[in-house]
Amino acid sequence: MDFLKPYGLELLETCVDPVVIHHPKGHTIPRLDEKGLEIMLEFIQRIQNVLPEKEEKPQLNEELLVL
Repeated sequence: MDFLKPYGLELLETCVDPVVIHHPKGHTIPRLDEKGLEIMLEFIQRIQNVLPEKEEKPQLNEELLVL
């Protein structure tokens, strides 16, 4: 079991609208399945939408994210 998971769950409780991707690999960045990839891309899109208009928004390149 991931020794950091309890701390992550505790931190998660402080978030207003958290985005969570569950995976079995512990405290690592796993290769995402289709559902996990969709959640992550939606999260990145939400962040891009809240950036101030004065900043140039980086464009999400989905091809780079699919390994």
